[in-house]
Parts: sequence; C-alpha cells; structure tokens
Amino acid sequence: MNSLTWEQTDELLNRLGPSARVYLVGAGGCGMSALGHLLLDLGCWVGGSDLVMNESIQQLRFRGADIEAGHDAERVAAAEPNLVVYSSAIVKDNPELKAALDRGIPVVRRAVLLAALLHRKSGICVAGMHGKTTTSAMLAYALRQLEADPSFAIGAQVPQLEPHAHFVNAADRHGANLFVIETDESDGTLGQFSPDYSIILNVDEEHLDYFADLQAVCAEFERFAKQTRKLIVYCSDEAPLRELLSANYRAVAYGFGPEAAYRIKFGEHGCNGKGSEFEIWLDNEKFGTFAISLIGEKNVSNAAAVIALLHQLGYSAREIAGALLGFHGAARRQQEVFRDERFRIFDDYGHHPAEIEATLRAMHGLGPRRLLVAFQPHRFTRTRQLLKQFARCFKGADLLWVTDIYSASEAEIPGVSSEKLVQAIRQESQAVEYAATLDELRRAVRTAMQPGDLVLFLGAGDITNVAHQMAAELNHSPVRLKEQIFSKITRRISDTTILRKNEPMARRTTLRVGGPADFYVEPSSEDDLAQVLRFCSEEDLPFMILGRGSNLLVKDGGVRGVVISLSQPCFSEFKIEGSRIICGAGVRLKAVAVEAKRHGLAGLEFLEGIPGSVGGALRMNAGAMGSWFFDVVESIRFMDYSGQVYERRAREVHVEYRGCPLLKNHIALGAVLLGQEAPKEAVAERMNGFSQKRWKSQPAAPSAGCIFKNTTFVPAGKLIDELGLKGTRIGGAVVSDVHGNFIINEGNATATDVLKLIELIKQRAKAARGIDLETEVEIIGE
Repeated sequence: MNSLTWEQTDELLNRLGPSARVYLVGAGGCGMSALGHLLLDLGCWVGGSDLVMNESIQQLRFRGADIEAGHDAERVAAAEPNLVVYSSAIVKDNPELKAALDRGIPVVRRAVLLAALLHRKSGICVAGMHGKTTTSAMLAYALRQLEADPSFAIGAQVPQLEPHAHFVNAADRHGANLFVIETDESDGTLGQFSPDYSIILNVDEEHLDYFADLQAVCAEFERFAKQTRKLIVYCSDEAPLRELLSANYRAVAYGFGPEAAYRIKFGEHGCNGKGSEFEIWLDNEKFGTFAISLIGEKNVSNAAAVIALLHQLGYSAREIAGALLGFHGAARRQQEVFRDERFRIFDDYGHHPAEIEATLRAMHGLGPRRLLVAFQPHRFTRTRQLLKQFARCFKGADLLWVTDIYSASEAEIPGVSSEKLVQAIRQESQAVEYAATLDELRRAVRTAMQPGDLVLFLGAGDITNVAHQMAAELNHSPVRLKEQIFSKITRRISDTTILRKNEPMARRTTLRVGGPADFYVEPSSEDDLAQVLRFCSEEDLPFMILGRGSNLLVKDGGVRGVVISLSQPCFSEFKIEGSRIICGAGVRLKAVAVEAKRHGLAGLEFLEGIPGSVGGALRMNAGAMGSWFFDVVESIRFMDYSGQVYERRAREVHVEYRGCPLLKNHIALGAVLLGQEAPKEAVAERMNGFSQKRWKSQPAAPSAGCIFKNTTFVPAGKLIDELGLKGTRIGGAVVSDVHGNFIINEGNATATDVLKLIELIKQRAKAARGIDLETEVEIIGE
C-alpha cells in the first residue's frame, strides 16, 4: 500500500493549515484517538470511524470530531478528506481505506503522521518493550508541573492528562517546544522518528510476528538511537542496551547497577503499599530523594529515567521531586479500579512474561495478602513464541485463571490455545484453572474471592471489561454503599461524635438479642444530631432513635440505616431547681428516681424500676406501678427531622396508653419533670416498696420488659399464666416463671427464638380464649 512519508505528510498539513480535513480509520484506538486530539488542537476538521464507540471516541466527539460507528466506504466520499490515516490494526481490505485509495486521497500510517508532527517540535521519544505508557505519562505530567507546557501523545488514557494528547501551538514560551511521545516499535515504524531526546527502557523478545528474533529487535533500537540528535537516556540494567549504548557519547545510563550514571538506591521505606521511596546517586554523590505513588521496581526504574532526562534538561533534584510526587499512573497500568476494607482490584495491560513477572512482584509489595490473577493471552503468535516463558511467569499467583486468547485480528493458529498454555503452566507445578469465556472468568474469580484478597486482571485485550464490571458490581453492593455512606456521614459530624458500622444491637438492648445496625451514631451535640438527621433525609436513609434498649426486640438480620443513641453527656445533663427536675433525653430513669429521693421530691419513685431513659419514656409514655411518665412531665424539648428545636408544655401534648404520637415523628431532647416536696424518708420508703414489689414480680434475667399489652378482659401476664405457658422454651428464650408477660434470655437466645415464642403465645391465646394479643414490645429489623 502506497502511503505518504512523514516529509510529504508534514508538507501537506503545512500547506492546508487549519483547513485540513483528516479522516481517521479506527479512531477509537489509543494511538489514533491521540492523533485526533493533536489535529483538533491544530484546528483541523477531524472525522472517522471505528467498529464500536468507546470513551476515547466520546472525548473526540465532545470536542467536535465527526466519528461514527462502523466502516462505510460512502462515508469517506461524503467527508471529502484531504488525508486518511490508518493504524496497523486496520486490515488492508478495509472498505474505507480502499475507497480512499480508489479516489486518490492521500493515506498515511498513524506513526508517520505522528512523526511529522514531532518534527515541528523538540521531540522526546519514549521507547522500549515495556513501561512506555507509564514513563511517557509521568514525563509529560512532570513537565506540566514544572510549567514547561509540553505537547504530548500518550498511548493510553491518563486521568491526570485529559485528554491523553495535546499539541501546544505557541513556541515562544519557555519549554513550550517540547513534545513527549510514546513510540511504538511493534510495526517497524520506530525508524520514522528522529527526536532530540529519547528514553529507551528495555528490549525483549517481543513482537516476533514482525521481528525475526531478538537480534532484529536490537537492530531496530540501534537505528533509533542513531537517529536521536542530542541525548539518549537508557537503562543499564538491560544487558542488550548496555551492549548497544554504553560506548555512545550521547547516551547516559540509569539503573540499579554500578554501570548507571544515575544509580537507584531504595530509601528507608522502599516500596510499600503507599508507593515507593528511593534515592538517585550521581557520580557517587547523592543527587536527591524521590517518592512516587506507584509500586514495584519497574516503576521506580521508569521514574529514574524521567529524573535523569529532567536533570539533563536543567531541572534540580528538588524541582523534579516535587513534580513527580502527585503522579498516579496511566489507565490499565497497575490501575486500582476498586478498593474497600475487603478487596482491592487491579487492571493491568501486562501481556508479556516479563511484564507479568514484574507486576506480580509489585503486587506482593502491597502486603501479605492472597493474590488472585486472571490472565487473557494476547495474540496467537505471542502465545506460541513465548509459551515456555508464560508457563513460568505466574509463580507469584496464589490462584490463577486463564481465559481464551484475544486474537487482536490475527488468524487462529492450529495447536495454539489457552488450554495448551494451561497445560504448560500445570507442568511447572502451578495450579491454574481454564475459563473459556469472560463471563465464566468473572464468576470463577468472584466465587473464589475472600476478604483481604488482591485481585489482578492481566492482558491487553478486553479482559479490562471484566475488571471494571466487577468493580462496578462491588461499588453498588450493599457493603460498598455502606462504606460510601459511612464516609459521607463522617464528613458531616465532629470528631467527638461516635460513629460505628455494623454495631451489634444485642449490645444495645436489654433483651441482649439482635443483629447489627448498619450505622450507629452517638451525637456529641444537638448540632451533630441535626446534621445526621438532615443527611438521612438527603440520602433517603432510614433512621431510628435508641434509648436504653428496653421494650425493644431487634431481629437477627439487624437494622438497615442509622441507629441514633442520645447517650453522650450533652444529652444526659441533669439539674434540680426547687421541685423541678431538668433532664436530657439520655438520662436514665433510675437516676431520675434516685436524685428525686435525695432531694425529697415525691411522685417519681415508680421510675426506679423502668430500665430506660427519659427520651424513651417520653416516646412510649412509660408506666409502672400504676403511674405514667407524662403524669410527672411539665414540658418537653424536641427536634424535628430538619434539625429545628421546639419546646411545648405537657398539657399541649396528646398522649395515650404506651405512646406519644408527637414523638413518633419528632425526637425528644429532654424534659422538665415536676416532683412534690416530701420528707426524704417517705420518698425512700415508697421507692423501696416499689423496688421490692418489682423484684418479686419481675425476673432479673435479661428481658425487654412486658411483651404484650394488657387486654380489656385480663392482664396479659395473668392470661399467659392461666394458659400454663410459664416456663415454655424455644431455644434460649423462655417465658418467665416469675411473670408470664416477660420473655427472658437465658444467655444464648436469638431474636428468632423470641419471635417464635411470641407467635406461639398469640396462637394459644387466640385458640383457647379468642383473645388477640398485641405486642407492647417494639419489633424492628430484618
């Protein structure tokens, strides 16, 4: 196929200027979409096509590019382009490419057009078999941080460089003439580039569908080095590169070994879960200490390449260290797509044995966790040529799955398959499972995952979709949503407010049963309480107020939403002024009774036996010994769900048997109680009488208080006694022998036990007496 040279391409674009119309065949690839952004920056009209729409195309369309799905020869004619660009992924009989040739429209390879644009600038090419994307992205990011305003074209999406290619037209600003390019050696186009500066990371037995052998690969890189005009930065840890470049006077080396001019030494913390810290030594003197957020020796080595080049461009160690610190990597290069307290999931482009080994070593730097690896081989030719290396490169995986080969438009090669690779891996004494499809792979990995696992999806094909699909599923799982809500609530409240996840309600109820609450909050102020209530309203999150947990039965599945307990000191303030007792909602009723006795205030003695708080007693209009709580209430303070606070006289509040309707949709903050002055001895005597009566008539074991409301015919306890149900047991729940209306927990009861016992009593009452018992205890949860 006859296509333009870079010189012809440059002349054409210069002649046409902003009026140029360029059509991209296969516009969605990372390299092609990068070209699209560069051409849009130059003011050109950009059109094109790809088989499917993706994020890269959407970014181009957002900027005005006319990209459509599917390849159609008539579209080329309608677009009337001056130039048609194609990549090595486009087959020769592509209908759009054929239409352009038939019409005499100039066509050019992607790399050739990129080389033409590079020659307009002071080019920096990053080359090598592995690590190009990360290194070129890191370099472009650092130059931006150093205010050098570079042009760049990166071979992957980079969140911190959106879009992943940019062409700076102005050349009169400091550094604005630099152009960082990730160069591709896979199709023999490396020789198109003649940069001022180059970084050569490594050479390897790769792309053997194009190159005859490693010697041919080295020859290609040797030619590229000769075309670099000013400076070559290379890794001296790579033996082939040492042989090629150590004698080149325009070359400077970096690496861990003694041959490197810029020598790497790990710092005190080395590589850890938060990143990597290392030193660079230059001529036996420490040049500087550097930290990056990426992990693994290979990323440290790539960073050293960037440091060496930036220093050669005149930047100081301090400037470089600051410029590198915030870089977080490129898409699909150890990209963490999900993280919570259970799992971490990574998506990585690694598809060569050397890349896979390096990535697995880096993953182990994240700590002593199980590493689950899912791999999609890329190309039949690579799988055939490197089968032995692939069989040995997964030693760091605790669990391994291999799925079918991603062909990348290659024809299938008989006898080359993922099943054969699986057999080769097993011959190396490593366990591995074969998953024929990506759906099977996702299900197998998800089934095997356990809390604490690292999960790594590897491959240059569409296995990335599995990683992101699993991340999306986990992000929308109840556990993940809970994490997000917890984080949001934390940001709304002060540090003194207590916030917990999955708080067992058995700890918070007098019956000592019940599953966990999603969120448990003890506000430290009325302002924080208001914040929590507003948050629940905004997020449509259910909530409930918990007193001291009496008169409450929480089911074993727990409580969804937020449980709020007003038990911090601000809600437990207590003072006596004359015959008035001013108390917060969190004050224990027993404490009210004791203080009233100490101050000679009668009328509150009945509270001594109620195991609850003032707030709960207000809401339930708690009663005992023939008295009701609102009998002694003068006024109440309460809050609505928007956080507004009110006060109301007790006579203005409607109350009923075992309830206060107002407080079903408002929250009690406190009350003023009214006692009657009396001799302390008389108050004490009456309280002791109540106490003795209670201990004789109520069980001491954990309970929720009275389970059923009294009926109009007979007290519930008397009815249960007459039915002969005292002592009836289900699991650890027992009908009390002391009082039939109490169900006690003998230590190992579940909420299910209690509920079954409640249902049994109701059935017996209905069958024997025709009485429908109604529960007084509040039953909540799942």
